Amino acid sequence: MTVLVRAASLQGYEELARQCGVDPLRAMRRVRLSAFNLADADSLIPYVAFITLLEQTAAEGRCPDFGLRLAQAQGVGVLGQLAVLFQHASTLGEALQLASRYIFVHSPAVHLDVCPVADAAQLVDLTFSLDIPHLPHRAQTHELSLGLMVNGIMAVGQGLVRPLQVRLPHAQLGPARSYQATMGCDCVFDAPAAAVRMEAAALQQVLPEHNAQLQQFAQNYLDQQFGDPAQHFGDRIRSMVRRFLSSGMGNQSDIARALSINPRTLQRRLAAEGLYFEDIVDEMRKQQLQDLLGQMDAPPLIQIAMMLGYTESSTLNRSCQRWFDCTPATLRERLLARKR
Repeated sequence: MTVLVRAASLQGYEELARQCGVDPLRAMRRVRLSAFNLADADSLIPYVAFITLLEQTAAEGRCPDFGLRLAQAQGVGVLGQLAVLFQHASTLGEALQLASRYIFVHSPAVHLDVCPVADAAQLVDLTFSLDIPHLPHRAQTHELSLGLMVNGIMAVGQGLVRPLQVRLPHAQLGPARSYQATMGCDCVFDAPAAAVRMEAAALQQVLPEHNAQLQQFAQNYLDQQFGDPAQHFGDRIRSMVRRFLSSGMGNQSDIARALSINPRTLQRRLAAEGLYFEDIVDEMRKQQLQDLLGQMDAPPLIQIAMMLGYTESSTLNRSCQRWFDCTPATLRERLLARKR
């Protein structure tokens, strides 16, 4: 399965690459990305391609602190509506809890967790990890991500909370001044995990821009667009297709519009789970046909056809033959016979 990330991750890449003497479009083509990805922040791109792009650009441009510099160029705004949600939380602890819950919107491969520090009850680590196996070279992505995490903590706390330490799971890559400029605190290299360390008491810090109404608005938007993070995107689409079919609005454009996303984004998110929209529609129609014909007082076939989004009963007949190798009338007899 291809792991995806929002193309917003490329924000600032083109200009920074040029500053390093790298042709950004050529570098992107090498990893099968295109200029389209620079223009559409909400589209999805393969995360491995993005990680590889950062590593190759840093090497080609002889810019070992490329990830750090990109973090400074991007800022927490790269997270879009997620940043609004965190910014208006009541406390830093709530903001980090929401970040952990909703970061899947940016990429399902990213995991954020707040963990107590062993033998130091007064400290906690906000850890960052990527659920992408067999990917040894990701140092630039770690530095970019940790830099964005520091930016986020500083932005929502408006200077009231400052990280104590940034812990990187690799050796130092760039000059010390770059780490200081991006992280603003001590950096520990070759650490067991990528993390931002802070005082546990900081989790109780009330955020200056807390606004319950704006926070709820942002959360409702994310829930409507992406659903429960525990629910697969394909399952959500199945549920929506089932509801939309009888209204005659079960096509891909209609479902995407209901989710406030681009149809291409819908297609890419399904592809990330190995699914195709047309197959889901076919599956839902097949299930609903069995449910309807299995009723003792089943509607007429022409009505069933309309309930399944078909314009003609002849199309329903052909689909039934393909699914069950029989006519709808024969299928109804079989289903009712099972209930006797």
